[in-house]
Amino acid sequence: MKASRIIAALLVTLALFGCANLKEVRDYADESAKLSAYTELTTRFRDTYQREQPYLSGEADHLAQDNDKRRQAAYADLLKIHQKVTLYMQTLAILAGEDTFDLSPQIDSLSSGIKVHPELGIDAQHVDAATNISKVITTWLTSSYQKQAVGNMIEEGDPSLQKMLDAMTTLIRYYRKTNENEKKTVLGFFEMEIPFADTPKDRLLVTLAQAHVQAKTIEYNNAQLKYDEAEKGIKSIAEGHRKLLENRNTLSTDEVKAMIIRLTQDIKTIRENLQTVHN
Repeated sequence: MKASRIIAALLVTLALFGCANLKEVRDYADESAKLSAYTELTTRFRDTYQREQPYLSGEADHLAQDNDKRRQAAYADLLKIHQKVTLYMQTLAILAGEDTFDLSPQIDSLSSGIKVHPELGIDAQHVDAATNISKVITTWLTSSYQKQAVGNMIEEGDPSLQKMLDAMTTLIRYYRKTNENEKKTVLGFFEMEIPFADTPKDRLLVTLAQAHVQAKTIEYNNAQLKYDEAEKGIKSIAEGHRKLLENRNTLSTDEVKAMIIRLTQDIKTIRENLQTVHN
């Protein structure tokens, strides 16, 4: 189906919504869609060689260049994983009563899949999940509103969504290890070189090097905090969707609403914590 037809159908859908909605489900999906740290950390992962290159030479530099080529080649697929999860959540928010999203710029991305990247932990199951979640989004993006439709989308989408979130978790952990290796490379360089700059004429150079080490240490520690918080956020989104699945037939009850509110607040808190961590 062409993007224009999907958008036209979506507009008809929104007109049918009226004022009925599942506010708590909508808020959960909305907040989940806002958790964008994965994209930032994926870009940081892509740019690893750019940061570490000045401290490399010889065989280590050649190996780092090979790794850089693989990261550059995988980058688009790594972003697509998050794009599909975000679009799924935005579609769920729309179905649950949210009409503030403009999805038209993202619709075309549904037709593109991802490839396996064994070295990053992305396997055939993740590839299949990316294809399947696109089908779920397309199906429910054009559905007329009804409360059972929200439950049906959650039921149909959960297996693929959980697999996509698993892929994001796997990648975040890989990014964390890459950050740790980069930290060892860069700070290790200074640990080896500074002791040899021990003459009076090297004093300024040593001072500048020590200041640089301090700045880089803060950078790597802040990145570590972001990896930890991002993984918590992905875990909370996955848990929240599992709870929606378990309670898909009772989403309007006070008990379930209270539970969804708590889960949504957890995701919001993590997102706000991430915003306080500097690069």
